[in-house]
Amino acid sequence: MDFDPLPLREALIAWYGAHGRRLPWRETRDPYPIWVSEVMLQQTQVKTVIPYYHRWLAALPGIAALAAADPAAVLKLWEGLGYYSRARNVQRAARLIVERHDGTFPRTFAEVVALPGIGRSTAGAILSAAFDQPWPILDANVRRVLSRLVAHTGSEATLWHLSETLLDRNQPYVFNQALMDLGATVCLPRKPLCLFCPWRPSCRAHALGAPERYGGRPARPSRPLRRCAGALIERRGVYLLVQRPEEGLLAGLWEFPTLELQADEDPRTRLTSAFGARFSLERFLGTVTHAYTHLQVEVSVFAGCWRDTHPPDTGGRPFAWVGPAEWKRYALPAIAHKMAALL
Repeated sequence: MDFDPLPLREALIAWYGAHGRRLPWRETRDPYPIWVSEVMLQQTQVKTVIPYYHRWLAALPGIAALAAADPAAVLKLWEGLGYYSRARNVQRAARLIVERHDGTFPRTFAEVVALPGIGRSTAGAILSAAFDQPWPILDANVRRVLSRLVAHTGSEATLWHLSETLLDRNQPYVFNQALMDLGATVCLPRKPLCLFCPWRPSCRAHALGAPERYGGRPARPSRPLRRCAGALIERRGVYLLVQRPEEGLLAGLWEFPTLELQADEDPRTRLTSAFGARFSLERFLGTVTHAYTHLQVEVSVFAGCWRDTHPPDTGGRPFAWVGPAEWKRYALPAIAHKMAALL
């Protein structure tokens, strides 16, 4: 790096003083809400996170409350944010903090980064925001800013070194928040607002006239399509919900019975063969789709009736008969809400 970090620090902090965002987690130095916000902000935009953040803290105001909470209640609070492993990891981490640290959020980097769901950048963000400790960060926004600053397309190690070199060790909290805001509001993935950037005079990507060439997201591989048959099975005004396994995609959430189809398998045949003569398939409701990080799911949805007092075979998975008015008590993934909307 052949430029002086000091003017860059000063310019960024001055810009942040004038243009920094007012965010609820910046109104506290308590590590618990800061930690919750950082995990929620992984893969999720600020405007989406804010109402979830307030609801979470109202229901689970501290580490002890989170550690003691029913996991189903935790998932319900997270419902709609996606990437549900984040919610499970937050609760696992809270229980470890109670067990190993007497319920007090740890203050050393090694202890924080050892907690489930907390990587190097998240640990640095929490420790700098809560305790003003001088740890660098490298989330997606910061990675883009730094990549453009030096017109870099190489290794993560280079960007980590740059983040650490630029960090203002006298005010790490302010500097890191400013760096995140610069990436979120000015150094945008597409059509960056270079005219308003405090680092424009030093930005090599801007000098080259090609900022969008650097720091972009890698091309996402095509998602394989998983075809499924789904059923809203009614019995005396209530519907069958089945809980997903505790590991894997959407672990622990509740869903309407959904069965994966083989290549050319007919969804009607799949449902009737799976549930047997006690199940009466009544009508086709429509098709819903949902894209996950690594696959796309398409569900052919049917309404049906269960004509027996004995429950269907759910393969040992917990199940419940629930009326539509009570579905809100269960943590349902987005695709289950789409299926319910067809009904």
